Amino acid sequence: MTSYHMHLESLASVSGVRVRTAPVPPGHWGLYDHSHKLITIKPGLGRMQYNYALAHELGHAHFGHHGHQPKQERIADKWAARQLIDFEDLLEHSKVSMDRLTTAANLGVLPSVLETYIQSCLSPRQSICLLNHLAEIYA
Repeated sequence: MTSYHMHLESLASVSGVRVRTAPVPPGHWGLYDHSHKLITIKPGLGRMQYNYALAHELGHAHFGHHGHQPKQERIADKWAARQLIDFEDLLEHSKVSMDRLTTAANLGVLPSVLETYIQSCLSPRQSICLLNHLAEIYA
């Protein structure tokens, strides 16, 4: 079990949300049922997909979302990215490569999660810090 997985399972437990693996409708990796405080994750997902799906659905639980409106999906995506990526880890792994696919793989997240984190989760201070960090490494 990965540290992210344990962290996410712990968040679910503390929140009183149950997690199960069971079939979900086509096109989905997971679902959150607010009335039952239950997350259902599609069986057979890879580690990164599973962690993302669990973090995303925990985002819905965290914010008490009902249904799946586009705005709620974006909010859950951002919440998931914050749970799955640590800024210091991003700095460390960006030393290895500026390629986002490589960095995402090294962080153990999907490229879309890294994109969401960089575009929507960094504070202005963190953005400047990351740019300065990259400039020093690749100058």
